[in-house]
Amino acid sequence: MNQYRISGAVIFSVVTLIVILTGCSDGVYTGKMIENDAPEVWLSSGPVENDTTSYQVHFYWSGWDPDGEVAWFEFVITNGDPIGLVREDTMGLDKWTRTMSFDSVFKVTADASPRPYPPNTLYSIFDQTHTFFIRAVDLEGMRSEPATLSFTAWTLAPLVEINRPEGASTTYSTVITFGWEGRDPIDSPSNSQLPDSVRYLYSQVVTHENIYDPSFLIVDDLNADPEFYEDKWTSWISYLSPGDSGRSTILGDDEILQLNRSYIFAVQAKDEAGAVTALFRTNHNVKQFTVSWKSGPLLSVTEQYLGGFRFLGTKLNAEQKQLPPGVPLNFTWDADASSYGGEIVGYRYGWDVQDLNNPNDWEVNFSPYNKTARERILYSGTHMFYIQVKDNGGKITLARIEVEVIPFSMERDLLWVDDLQLGTIYNPQRIMPTEVEDDEFWLNICGKVPGFMPERDVIDCMDFNFVAPNIEAIGKYKNIIWTAGNSTTTTIGQIIKFTPESMVALAATLPVNYLSIFLTKGGHLWLLGRSDRAAGGLSVIFPEAPLFPASFKYDMAEAEADTSGVNCMGYKDFCVSVVDKVVGSFRTGVDMPARSVSRDALRFMIKEAEDPVAMEFSDMPLTVLLWDEIVCPGCFFNPQLRGFTYVEMYNTQYWMDARQIDQRSCFHPLYRMRSRNTTSPVDNAVVALVISKYSDKIPEVGEGVAVAACSFHFGLPLWFFDHAKVDSIANSILNEWEILGEE
Repeated sequence: MNQYRISGAVIFSVVTLIVILTGCSDGVYTGKMIENDAPEVWLSSGPVENDTTSYQVHFYWSGWDPDGEVAWFEFVITNGDPIGLVREDTMGLDKWTRTMSFDSVFKVTADASPRPYPPNTLYSIFDQTHTFFIRAVDLEGMRSEPATLSFTAWTLAPLVEINRPEGASTTYSTVITFGWEGRDPIDSPSNSQLPDSVRYLYSQVVTHENIYDPSFLIVDDLNADPEFYEDKWTSWISYLSPGDSGRSTILGDDEILQLNRSYIFAVQAKDEAGAVTALFRTNHNVKQFTVSWKSGPLLSVTEQYLGGFRFLGTKLNAEQKQLPPGVPLNFTWDADASSYGGEIVGYRYGWDVQDLNNPNDWEVNFSPYNKTARERILYSGTHMFYIQVKDNGGKITLARIEVEVIPFSMERDLLWVDDLQLGTIYNPQRIMPTEVEDDEFWLNICGKVPGFMPERDVIDCMDFNFVAPNIEAIGKYKNIIWTAGNSTTTTIGQIIKFTPESMVALAATLPVNYLSIFLTKGGHLWLLGRSDRAAGGLSVIFPEAPLFPASFKYDMAEAEADTSGVNCMGYKDFCVSVVDKVVGSFRTGVDMPARSVSRDALRFMIKEAEDPVAMEFSDMPLTVLLWDEIVCPGCFFNPQLRGFTYVEMYNTQYWMDARQIDQRSCFHPLYRMRSRNTTSPVDNAVVALVISKYSDKIPEVGEGVAVAACSFHFGLPLWFFDHAKVDSIANSILNEWEILGEE
């Protein structure tokens, strides 16, 4: 088979030579006219005749001229096979396309005969029959008889999904942003590309007689009689048009949507073969909705000391909070209007705004980038912080947060908060001390501080029905011992419990964590107590009882993307990443070792030997055993039978390794535990901490001496340990705070 590629220079030379030689005669030598034979053409490869193929079709052809050379080829592709062919489609040179190639890939239409795709009724098949014509042209312009081949091209129709507004709501505002994503399956649902173009329509729910009827099944009618709605569609626009205009539109900015009326919005996609989305499905490529008046965007506000808030509309009361003077406030916020189809166009904020309608009273003008406020430190008085957010329909939400600055004199040396609920009946198994025994133990320790007055410097939470002490009471002291239990009624849980950003409820009243503020002001805290099962210890920070081990950063919130737990007291102030229990509800899985109380229970504590901060407290005992009175043969915690279980552990190594969590540099172990069995995964786990993050802060006190010092946390109650050794620990802590009297 010969194939020829002819250049223009060769054609010109041949023609010129013929003219020179022939002159005016009929032939070069005989004087007779030479008759030109027509060239021939043939298809060497292509789809099988009358078969079904993709809409991208590859043809190969060739040709020859018996008395010369082929100059070029011409082709045309028509709809229909030779029987149904429209003759005019091939008549006239303007219908044919010239080519010098011997093959080409053609994209043809497949935009007729929609029907379900057999494996999946969510997809539609479109096809179209075509006939391909190819002919050869020789140097004299004579054309061959065309070679033809008929075939049917098919494709799957593209799909489109409306993804904005988000959520299941069907009540939208008067200005709605619709967004969508398209997908064009080529020859199977798994092999796809972007669609070529899209168009959309919107309409009130009206009958064919243009009568509004919200009960009319308009989506069903759109599927049954799509031609009736043809004049409601917009023009086709490229899916990749600039400014996302091929993937979103705003309804209500130029149109007027009537309140309390039902509407539909539908999107249709077209692929490069001309197939269009043929099936309309509610909550997929059709939204049926009611237009309603909306209160405004949902505004979420956070502040590291005040907590989180949510506001909607302009009618909510102000959130009221109390703070000591000198606390740096850093508000951040974000808002969402997507549930009703709106978009946020701007935020503004200000302190003590006198006239909300006067732009000059606000610190900034409306801008979508105003999502944080400049740091503000308040020293006295009551101040109101305002935030406004506006959507593209002009609706506004207003946040008001009132901050009252209260005295924080810190003139007294020591406060003991007794947050442990105990009984009055002696228990021979020594499961817990009585109220009298526990009071005697801690009053003996507090009595080491000169001027300590139990009637003034002790808050027994049980006397106040476990209502948390107010911030004014806390603000009178430089140093606090807080002993807590594992009851859900403990007040410590009310104060240090953390609500992640994704879980803040609308107009929720959240307490201020004044213990965190107390630390930042230079106050010193010794926190400890019973820690087992779901309560007690730092695990009370979680909004719900977690499975152990639990990470403040990754397990605090229900939403995986919410890592706001890093702002909770355990992580931010105590520098703890993971909490664990000896007795609790544990995880399961291949990365979780078997947990057993018989192995995991504590036998004794040993002092941390490597941490440089812990080593500074050299006067603390190296080993702390359980108290003789609770390890007697008949006692519940006898290590020969059970071991001690009221234990919370921190940054347990087996879980830090499994989850690849790095230990923070500000985490300082003080005591570790020895378990009943050295094969336990929690043997050598940290059970007590030195909190040094604010050890350089000197409290601003109204009276007396103030010093910079460390704070401490024990994940177990010290009454159960050797009282002489606990006495040494207490002496070391009180000496660090410089309030220990002379023995």
